[in-house]
Amino acid sequence: MQNTKQLSSFTLLLMISFASVNAVLFTPALPEIANFFKISESAAQLTIMWFLVGYAIGQLFYGPIANRFGRKPALYTGITLQILSSLLCVLAGKLHLFSLLILGRFLMALGSGVGLKMTFTLVNETYEPKIAAQKLSYLMIAFAITPGLGVMLGGILISYYDWTSTFYAGAIYGIIFLLLTTRLLETKSELDSNALQFKHLISAYVVQFKNRQLISGGLLMGSTTCFVYIFAALAPFIAIDMMHMSSSQYGAANLLPPVGLILGSLFSAHLTKIFSIKKIINLGIFIASLGSFTMLIFTYLDLNVVVMIFIPMMINYFGVALIAANTSVIAMSQVEDKAHGSAVMSFTNMGSVTLVVLLLGLLPINLMLMPASYILICLAMFLLFDRIINRKKSEAY
Repeated sequence: MQNTKQLSSFTLLLMISFASVNAVLFTPALPEIANFFKISESAAQLTIMWFLVGYAIGQLFYGPIANRFGRKPALYTGITLQILSSLLCVLAGKLHLFSLLILGRFLMALGSGVGLKMTFTLVNETYEPKIAAQKLSYLMIAFAITPGLGVMLGGILISYYDWTSTFYAGAIYGIIFLLLTTRLLETKSELDSNALQFKHLISAYVVQFKNRQLISGGLLMGSTTCFVYIFAALAPFIAIDMMHMSSSQYGAANLLPPVGLILGSLFSAHLTKIFSIKKIINLGIFIASLGSFTMLIFTYLDLNVVVMIFIPMMINYFGVALIAANTSVIAMSQVEDKAHGSAVMSFTNMGSVTLVVLLLGLLPINLMLMPASYILICLAMFLLFDRIINRKKSEAY
């Protein structure tokens, strides 16, 4: 185990939410982007879909880079790419090229994806499973707070400036994070000179993809991550276009769902001291299902948009918080190579999300689409947990 004093809690808090902030900061501007480029709502959602594609692919890059050059150089690489691609998105607005915006979002995802991957690497290689679950539960608080603040900031910026201002803000966020990363101590003491060799890469990843517990854990995590990205893709059009919220009101309302994630993270950290990880995950799936059915009922009753969408999302996020951190611990428990293992877990996580968002992009947006999607995802979580995760091999957890 590494010296735990080497890990800055504040930097880890920013690290785990680096990609999620970049994913959602611009979302209040989606309707404006659609109008600016004179494209459909489905076409505008490509900015999210291609971000997810880059996010998923990027997870496989940083494991080898981190093993060959160290954890900090891997972080430097990803953060620098995120800063440059944010400015590329600004340039897309100046040149009025939607294809360039898509490219910028794809590259931004490749860069910002280093945050989630390196967080799981650092935490899981530093702490014992039980302690790691507690640490990740507390880190989920950042995952709750910062994206919500990011959406609120995006809404405020859109109220005073154009949509490119959100990407200027993203570049500034990257610069601040880069400066904080320089203060981290390197936790990789022995570098692997063969880490980037093609044969070595294939061999290392084949081993990880054969780990059924790792892959199933990644799929279950992907189910929880779907809650976040389906909301990011659909909520702006439902709330702003269909329910006529202003972008600033939408940004402010986005502070409500993270409350559930914060409370769920604190509750999860407390429960790990009392109950097994498996029982906590089961409880989380039940709570997320409750929130999804609540959203379906409130939507059917055509209630106020805050009650219809944002309050049920608080319940959903509470359940998601119980599932995500604890699932990662079970998934990584049988993995010796934490760098490649966390990369494959994150790839499986984001790959499954990408497929779901891509599928939803083919469907017309209506009020029932979001709650119906969540209910189906909850069903998938129950099946994944009962048939794969909840098995004798993981009874110790």
